[in-house]
Amino acid sequence: MKAKRTHLDKLNTLLFGKDLRITEGEQYTEEREFDYTSYYPVDEYISAQDIPSENAFFATDFGAVPDDKSFDNAKAINACINACAENGGGFAVVSGGAFTSRTIELKSGVTLFVAKGSSIIAHESGQGFEKPALIYAKDCENICITGGGTINGNGHLFGRKPLLNKNITEPDEVIDVIKMRRDNRAQLRFAHPSKYGRLAELVGCKNIHINNIIFKDSAHWTCRLTRCDNALIENFVINNNRHVANTDGIDLMQTGNSEIRHCFLSCADDGIVIKNAIWEGCDGAMENIRISDCEVISCTNAFKIGTETTFPIRNVLVENCRFMMTDLYPGSVSGISIESADGAEVCNITARNIEMERCACPIFIRLNNRNRAAEVDNFTASAIEFGVKAKGGGIAKETFDMKGEVRDILLENITAKNIEIPVIIAGFKQRGKIKRVKNITLKNIDLEYRKAKEVYDKRLFIPEYPKVYPECWRFRNLPAYAIWARHAENFKYENFKCTPALNTWREKFIFEDVI
Repeated sequence: MKAKRTHLDKLNTLLFGKDLRITEGEQYTEEREFDYTSYYPVDEYISAQDIPSENAFFATDFGAVPDDKSFDNAKAINACINACAENGGGFAVVSGGAFTSRTIELKSGVTLFVAKGSSIIAHESGQGFEKPALIYAKDCENICITGGGTINGNGHLFGRKPLLNKNITEPDEVIDVIKMRRDNRAQLRFAHPSKYGRLAELVGCKNIHINNIIFKDSAHWTCRLTRCDNALIENFVINNNRHVANTDGIDLMQTGNSEIRHCFLSCADDGIVIKNAIWEGCDGAMENIRISDCEVISCTNAFKIGTETTFPIRNVLVENCRFMMTDLYPGSVSGISIESADGAEVCNITARNIEMERCACPIFIRLNNRNRAAEVDNFTASAIEFGVKAKGGGIAKETFDMKGEVRDILLENITAKNIEIPVIIAGFKQRGKIKRVKNITLKNIDLEYRKAKEVYDKRLFIPEYPKVYPECWRFRNLPAYAIWARHAENFKYENFKCTPALNTWREKFIFEDVI
């Protein structure tokens, strides 16, 4: 591992530093050591739950057959759900083994009850799913998923072989963001065309309760709620293969007045993520979200607002959470990431009482102007996952251009150990205009770098990157180790501590165009 980047290294990075993405090859189905987290406190989140006897309908009474991978139970389970709905609601019970299935559709007033020790498992073919999800609901009210059992997406079956032959568990001797990023992507299973979709998708639903249930091995975004209202997600476990690309944990998209509490998530992509984009089917603001008492293991960002952001996101509280990486390298890309990339107003965000361990960048706050709505629609945005370069936006460029804001952010009482990247706070300059992040306050922050040497990578300037995907790795090895801030207004920090790496060549703070 190099301790210093030469001029040639820097030139190669600029010319050839494209994202690594495997776009060819057959399905890769092997499960590798450390694909799944070794820290798995499932008993702290999931409990035994009595099988209901009143208003209960049993999938086996409608022809469901357990423990037969060749049998599709979708028809039987859906018939059970429909009978339950037609009789005024109640419990659709899946109990007695592992039930292979294609798409299951929930109905209003129905609780899908998967008993502890039992499971619903996605059909291994990936074919014949009526919706791009194993569990689906649209325009429903008063729905619940519970029971203590497991919903398994078989996600490890629908990717291509990673570039590396085994997972990385030991950190490099030298901290180098460029290599860190490549090592992360070299372990990913990028999508194979057989991928059927996500594990659960709820669209336009109200009064949702997801409680005491395990979601395992999703093939895509694990639990997606779009244009929903009044959702409570609690006592919930996600245990994904941490190398299946694009497997976010919980995605709230234009889903407000909602709460996530006491959950354990382990996934390859963002853990808990809030998005609000027109190409994802959103059409207005979302606000009033509370997240508390959660443990998140993520190979990307533990908590994130963005990146898909065209409409406002307001009034978000994250508190009393633990963000970490346990047994893989690199660690999480970031602990807290707050972004507006596509024209959204992101404001009134508070995170407090957060512990982090091996989150490379503890705090990333970013405003830029990717303006993706002018370039993609729902179809073309999804095509990118498969390495297909497709264009087609349909939204006039000026609709969201330069409209984004990030402001009124309070982050307090945060400790982070074994970090590798400074706090980054950045607006942007584009076409001669500066857009600043505003009113950012950091209070009672205690950071400690991983005990390692740092690559010497001094640069003459740091590009603005106004139109690209925003992430902390984009800025590479920065010249500050504690805080690097650019294009900010009314930025304050109080009681901020940072223990640097062993041989740091960097300054503690760099503030550029901070007013």
